[in-house]
Amino acid sequence: MATLLVPKALREKLGDAGSDGLVMMFAEAHRLAVDSFERRLTEEIGKLRLDMANVRADILKWNFLFWIGQLAAMTAILSLMLRGVR
Repeated sequence: MATLLVPKALREKLGDAGSDGLVMMFAEAHRLAVDSFERRLTEEIGKLRLDMANVRADILKWNFLFWIGQLAAMTAILSLMLRGVR
C-alpha cells in the first residue's frame, strides 16, 4: 500500500497532529471501502456460482432431450429404409 503524504502547505496549517489524524482518517476510509467491496464481491460471486450451476443443469437436461430426439429420428429413418429390404 502506498504511503499517504500530506502536502507541506496543508501540514503547516493543520500541524503534525492534525496531519496525522487526516492520514489516519483516509486510511480508515480506505479500509472500510475495501472491506465493503470484498464483502459485496463475495456475495455476487456466490450468486454467480449458483446461477452457473442452474445453467449447467439446464444444459444437461436439454442435451439429454436432444439425444433422445436424435435417437428417435435415427430409429424412424432406419426403420423406413429397412422396411423395403424385407
